[in-house]
Amino acid sequence: MPMKHTAASSTTTASLLKSTAADTETATKQKIVPPIPSNTGSNNNDLLLNLANEFIYTSSGFYSPADPSVFSEDFVFRGPYIGPLNKKDYLTTMETFQIYKGLPDISPNAFGFSIDPNNQNRVWFLVRNTGTFTGQIGLGFGQFISGKGQQVQGCPETFSITFDDHNNVKLLTVGYVADRFEGNTGGKGAAIGIFNVIGLPVPSPGPLYSFITWFSNNILDSPAKSCSRKEDVPKWWQHEDRGADGYS
Repeated sequence: MPMKHTAASSTTTASLLKSTAADTETATKQKIVPPIPSNTGSNNNDLLLNLANEFIYTSSGFYSPADPSVFSEDFVFRGPYIGPLNKKDYLTTMETFQIYKGLPDISPNAFGFSIDPNNQNRVWFLVRNTGTFTGQIGLGFGQFISGKGQQVQGCPETFSITFDDHNNVKLLTVGYVADRFEGNTGGKGAAIGIFNVIGLPVPSPGPLYSFITWFSNNILDSPAKSCSRKEDVPKWWQHEDRGADGYS
């Protein structure tokens, strides 16, 4: 039986629509969209953004030979699997692998440089590694693996560089994957992703990985470290997790 519309029901419906419109207008007025934070306009911001870009292409030890002079003496490196590493252990590890020789055309293809609004000395950015494995990558103890032309197409990774008061690199974080479905590295970043492509897959975080890294660091005393000895990590680094602890 069809519903009869009365004047009263029409008035009620109109009132509800009017009330809903008013509520929507109020909510819209209350939700103020802030402006996008600007990275420019400050000489110091411009300097740090350019220093970060220059460092990652020319001085990191991964994409090119390391320049020890740009690293702070209390430098710390941290990635999802590797770290914390102090300056000495980081530089030795990079020199052992020599990724930039194994993939002579390696590039971070860095983009999206931004100053951290909570830390004006920290620069965030993304990389999407590419390169061709035509050289040799070091494994330590005089051992190398030779390339067969494998192409690396990395997934987007989040990096950050924190500078000290002298504009030296105090903290470098790498390898935190933003989209694991891109590229051919199996959703892994940094050296772990490259190793996946060239046929040296690293075990996922867990007991096996923990044992391998412990054995390598403490028994074999490999020059390539997964983390520095706890007493050798700069005191300002307060986080207790080591290697892949807490990461999956």
